Amino acid sequence: MMLLLASAATTATHAQAQTAPTGSSVTLYGVVMSGLIYTNNSLKGASLSTANGPSRWGFRGVEDLGGGMRTLFQLEGGFNPNTGSAAQGGRQFGRQAFVGLQSDNLGTVTFGRQYDLTQDWLAQYSAAYMWNGYAATVGDNNNFNFQFRTNNAVKYVSPNYHGLQGGAMYSLGGVAGSFGNQSAMSFGVNYAQGPVKLSAAYMRMNHPSIASSEGIWNTALFPSISAQSPTIAAAVSPSSMEIYGGGGSFVAGKTTFGLVVTHSRYEDLGVASLGLANGRAGYTNIEANVSRYITPSYQLAFDYTYTLGKIQPTDFSPQYHEFSLFNNYFLSKRTALYLDAIFQLAAGDAQHANIEYASGGGASTSKRQLAVTAGIFHRF
Repeated sequence: MMLLLASAATTATHAQAQTAPTGSSVTLYGVVMSGLIYTNNSLKGASLSTANGPSRWGFRGVEDLGGGMRTLFQLEGGFNPNTGSAAQGGRQFGRQAFVGLQSDNLGTVTFGRQYDLTQDWLAQYSAAYMWNGYAATVGDNNNFNFQFRTNNAVKYVSPNYHGLQGGAMYSLGGVAGSFGNQSAMSFGVNYAQGPVKLSAAYMRMNHPSIASSEGIWNTALFPSISAQSPTIAAAVSPSSMEIYGGGGSFVAGKTTFGLVVTHSRYEDLGVASLGLANGRAGYTNIEANVSRYITPSYQLAFDYTYTLGKIQPTDFSPQYHEFSLFNNYFLSKRTALYLDAIFQLAAGDAQHANIEYASGGGASTSKRQLAVTAGIFHRF
């Protein structure tokens, strides 16, 4: 599953910045992923429902302008295969929609709705990106499960120089009288040479609940800071969000080792009902994983993520331990069956485990929660 998901999910800017296509072409592509998910405890007890994976479809095009220059575009929309409805707040091309120019010597510049550099280069080391999307950090606080994209963005990625690339992105807020009200910025570096990959990246977005309204801003990540019932809903509207970190992977034969460390910070939460109108929340995530092809058709992977939160001014400190086991059986180069198990243990001040996208859509009534998913993945 890792190779299939990585191939399908890598952004066009990143992928095409490392290659030099010739001629002109337009490609229709997509991913369909669905199955079942069982959760042992979600708000009121055990539940079973259909699993909605990161399904998508899109168009990717490139035209050779000559002299090492190309124009490129990508239009990509997400959807729920169980209902046929559009994802990303109902947007037609909610995942990506951009156009740009690419030069062999100068790099690539793109304009439109895009991923920031933490998604392009840091997320590639996480289980949520590589496998089924369900092993995200608590509340997906580092956005590695791609809960939101950046609108009105201009992004530059340098040419590949002996495996090293740099990039920067800026999103115009589009608010009259204020250049920074809903703006965003991101920058990073990426190195890939032989069996080694290393990355570091940073992003900041102002008023993210408005600038990226499809994001999960009412997640149990924030209600949990009050140590109250997991059914509490808090309308979170932070004034700013920052995500930064570093990571890497190493391939040794049929085995791949990965490590990524991130920190996310939300300022001025705006939750007056919990005494956090001017509060802030910070989360440090340490994730390590290993995967191995037992046979050419069967891949086994394990992931562990530790999350440490700090909420001010309440001084609330939730902690979470998450263990994930992934089994992927490839029927072909494009189709795979998966069976995954995720167990989360809440610790510190956290009173309720809360696996992202667990069946039933809610936190556990205890400090423990188990989710098992099974389904099929197809890429076209």
